[in-house]
Amino acid sequence: MPRQKDVMIRAITADGAVRAFAINSTRLCERARRVQNSLPAASAALGRVMSAAVMMAGTIKEGERISLRVEGDGPLEGIFAQATPDGLVRGFVRNPLVNPPSTPEGKLDVATAVGRNGQLYVIRDLGLREPYVGRVDLQTGEIGDDIAYYYAVSEQQPSAVGLGVLVETDNSVAAAGGYIIQPLTGASEDVIAHLEENIRNAPRPSDLIISLRDPAKVLDVLLSGMDWQELERITPRFHCGCTRAKSRMALNALTADDLHEMIALQEPAHVSCDFCGRQYEFPQSILEELLAQKTTEQGM
Repeated sequence: MPRQKDVMIRAITADGAVRAFAINSTRLCERARRVQNSLPAASAALGRVMSAAVMMAGTIKEGERISLRVEGDGPLEGIFAQATPDGLVRGFVRNPLVNPPSTPEGKLDVATAVGRNGQLYVIRDLGLREPYVGRVDLQTGEIGDDIAYYYAVSEQQPSAVGLGVLVETDNSVAAAGGYIIQPLTGASEDVIAHLEENIRNAPRPSDLIISLRDPAKVLDVLLSGMDWQELERITPRFHCGCTRAKSRMALNALTADDLHEMIALQEPAHVSCDFCGRQYEFPQSILEELLAQKTTEQGM
């Protein structure tokens, strides 16, 4: 079956008691998998973080951005994703060649790959001088559980977070997506109990996506028995934004000693982008120019 176009839906129930996000990010996660050349467990971990970042960016305004960083003690070492409200997202995993044996249930062991000890960081860049940074300890390494814990502890917002990535035997991403369901202030105990039952009885997120394809149908399952309306529908897209100028700035951040060592090699310098894999080459003349500038600045 051909992959459906990626989409993220932001919704609310008619009584304003519950807000919800659902995403099909299959194409997005397959693009990231190809860029990173990642193995299944690494692909699943990165896909979960990127999917969550897109949905969480639905809570901020245009011109702002949100970043998720997972720093666990597992072999992946770290995962990062950054998204904007219009669906632009980028991400990378530090060690993409990680794929622990499957769990006894035959599932990808994302928790072992991520690690169960570490921190989850949620960074909200709201255009102020300093971004807001929230941090919580990892609870399970499954990403969805850890984000739900972040919402409960840092934002006092009860949330159901489901994230899933299904990887084929050829390592390609067959399905990816998830949901965030949040009862808002004033939601009755009956509403909360009804939501909990719906979510408990629902298939796992990757199964929901691969069987239903449309996030609206996913919300029909999760919000069954509730009148809900779509507020926004966006297309998540992988977007890096790296440039040669930004890569040159990275070289400029090196010390004079570092530049001396690179010049002594008598080879061009290469700067590789973690997000998209693009490489920028800088000849010796650029290194010498940067060193001369740094020497002049230090002599002032």
